[in-house]
Formats: sequence, structure tokens, C-alpha cells
Amino acid sequence: MMLTGIFDILDKIKNSFQPIWTENWGYLTISGEYGNENKSSFNELNNIFTTSNIQSALTFFIGSNSYSANDFINDLQNNDSWRININKEVLIRKEQEGGFHLNFFYSQEEFSKWSSKANPFEEAHPFNTYSPIKIVVKDIKCFWGGPNILICNQNNLDSTFAVSNTKFPTNRDILDIVHVISEKPFCIHLEKHLITFSEPEKSIPNDFLKNSAKILLCCLVNEVQKDDKVILRGVRRLDMVLCGTENIPINLKFNNELMDAVHWIYGEKERRDLRLKLLLERITLDIDLSKPLLVGLPHVLENSLQQAKERYSYIVYERKDSYQKELKDLLKDLKSLSDLYSNKVRSLLSNLLRDVLAAFILVGITLFSKATEILKLFENKLIQYVFIAFGGYFIISAIFQMIADFYDIRRSSKEFDYWKNVSREYMSQKDFETHKSKTLNKRARGSIIIYLIIIACYIAIAFVCFNFPCIWNKIVN
Repeated sequence: MMLTGIFDILDKIKNSFQPIWTENWGYLTISGEYGNENKSSFNELNNIFTTSNIQSALTFFIGSNSYSANDFINDLQNNDSWRININKEVLIRKEQEGGFHLNFFYSQEEFSKWSSKANPFEEAHPFNTYSPIKIVVKDIKCFWGGPNILICNQNNLDSTFAVSNTKFPTNRDILDIVHVISEKPFCIHLEKHLITFSEPEKSIPNDFLKNSAKILLCCLVNEVQKDDKVILRGVRRLDMVLCGTENIPINLKFNNELMDAVHWIYGEKERRDLRLKLLLERITLDIDLSKPLLVGLPHVLENSLQQAKERYSYIVYERKDSYQKELKDLLKDLKSLSDLYSNKVRSLLSNLLRDVLAAFILVGITLFSKATEILKLFENKLIQYVFIAFGGYFIISAIFQMIADFYDIRRSSKEFDYWKNVSREYMSQKDFETHKSKTLNKRARGSIIIYLIIIACYIAIAFVCFNFPCIWNKIVN
């Protein structure tokens, strides 16, 4: 309602004063020479800006001096040069109730001039700063837009932005695989310039569709350079002009085909570079090199995208088969490494039982074979020295076995990780760590617990050996 009122008052000023109009994105200037016309339109204009809480956007001048609205109306005399400046930035910066920004153009001609010069890659482009944004153009015959743009007339102010279920890539997503060489900041904010609909259909001004197509195209190349140049690396390496200086007609069908291609490449995070490469391999074979990319691509894009999808499906199927084979080899190697832990535990337990049995045999046969001499053995402390030697042996044996086993397991694990990282082609690091943790890590934890229990048994037996004379005396007494 506010803009409808502003347009009506501007019409009155235009019809009453026949002023000179100057308009651009950020301002509207009206100037003329006063000839005793009715000043009520000036007062109405001031009132509507005040009511809309954007009074600071309006400035009145007589000659080169600025005035408040009341002083301007009171002081304006015949033959005075007057000027009204409307600073649109005040309106643009103010966020509207629906969460969007708002601007207007009184002149369709000036709107067309501005849109033809606007560069979507410049950081200063208003769409890159204010989003979403609605632009109201007086008496324009159609309306069009996308998820973050809406251009309409004052009678379609309730029109809504396009709702898209497709998630388009962010500037960071694009720059991850597209290399930009530019001295100035080069912005690729796809979602802020995208055009997806028009009412009636085929009524979108070419400049808006062209900007939408240009920014979509920059998502489908390998390198963007200054001076409107791009590089495609497929079967051939092509240096091409993006769109050139000629007026290239763009239709919504081609724009939608570009959106499909971008969505296919960036829809999933994994293997974006592969999907882009497959598409460019077909494009670089078929495209006409004598024309800019924006002119030649519509003739080959649909077929190239279809073939790229088919090749990608085949590669994914082949990769899945190779992945299963690699997974099988991995699990086989994990089982071998798990067996290493079990073997170390079994070996330690076997050595413990062997050492204990040997000690029993030695003591039982050699020392206790003559029961009558047992007391003498205790009296001269010979048996004490024998058991101290046994205790020392058990401690040393446990330490040496633990060091050797720890070193062996550690080296085997490191070598396993190294060779798997070198030879792994179809499995991500995350998958590799997941399979390893679910198999080897559980076995390792269980084996370490049992291993420590056996080491504790070694220490306990050594303790008994060190204190055997005392223990024997207590048993005898």
C-alpha cells in the first residue's frame, strides 16, 4: 500500500510540474522550475514517507540548499529551481514484516538500464548484500523471480518468493571445486540470483535470466578468470569466453537445464569433482569452440548431462564391486591382526604354565627327593636362594615377554595401517576406521585385560617365591 501511494503521488507531481527524472538503484531525483503550481503533492509525498517511518529518505532542495518539508513548501517561489531526492537505501535497509528487503523503480526504462549493467559476481551487487529482496516496478506487465528474488508491480505486492525443495550449493561449496582467479572479490552466490519462474511464462527480461545462467555456468567449469574467461578440463582443455559482449537470448528452459546439472553435481557432498569431470568430458568433445560458452552450451548440455549420469552410474556400480572386494580383504587382514592378540595371550599363558611346571619338577625331584635333608636345606638357606632365583626368573620372564609382545603388536598395527592407507582406493578413511574399531579394537581391549591378568599371575608367583621360606615355616608350624 505504501508504494502504491508513493507512485500515485509521483504521478501527480509528474503531471503537474513536468519535472526531470533521474533514477537508479539507490536513488530517485525529481527536479524542475516552480511556476506557481499547486504544492499539495509535495506535502502528500512528505506525509506518506513520514507515515511509513522512512522520512529520512526524503530530502527537499531549493537551489543548492536543503530544506525541511514545511520550509520547502513555504519558501518555494515562482522561478525557483527545486529538487526532491529520494534515498532508496533507507527503504532497502529496513527489513519488512515478511523478513525480506524492499526496493522500487518508478521508471521501467531506468529499471531495464540498471539490470543490464548489474554484474552478479561483484561484491557490491545489491542481491549479494540484501536477500531475499522484492523489487516493485511501476506498471510492469509481469512478475518473475526465484527463491530470493521477486520482481513485480504495485498490484502484485502480495506475490511470494519461489519455494524450492532443491538445496543449491553455497559459495563455499562451489569454490571447493571451482578455481577463481581475480584481483577483485568474485562472488558466486547462486541462490541469490537464481530465476525459477515467471508469470506469464516467457516474459522474463533477458538480463535477469542471463545473470542467472551466468552464475549457474560458473558452477560447471573448472576455472574462472577475469575478463569473462573460463577454463574447462575434460577430454580437452578449453579456454572459452563465458558470454562475451553480444546480446545473447536466454530462455527459461536452458536455465532449468543448468539448474538440473548443478543440482546433480552438487546434490551430494561426495565425488562432486568426479561428476563435474564426467559432464565436462562430454561437453568439451561436442561444444562449438567458435562461440561463447553461454551460446554453445544449450545445444549440448541436455545430451551431455544424460551421458554423464549414465557413466557415473556405471562407475558407481563398478566401484561398489571393488569396494566389496577391498572390504573382504580388509576384514581378512583384521582377522589376522586379531589372531595376533590372541596368540600373544595364549603364548604368555603357555609360558607361565611351562615355567611353573618346570619349577615344580625341579624343586620336587632335585630338592625334595631326600626328605631327610629338607631341614638342612632350610638351615643353610640354600632353598631360600633357589626360590629367590625362581622369583627373579618369573619377573624377568614377564618383563621380557611383555616388551617383546608389545613391540611386535605395535609394529604390526602400524604396518597394517600404513599398507592399508597406501593400497586403499575405494574406501574412505571414515569407513576404514569404523571397520577397524568394530573388530580389532574390541579384540584388543579383551586381550589386554587377559594379558594383564596373566602378568599379575607372574608377579604373584614371583612374590610367593621370594617369601617361600616364611610361607613354608608357617605351614610347617
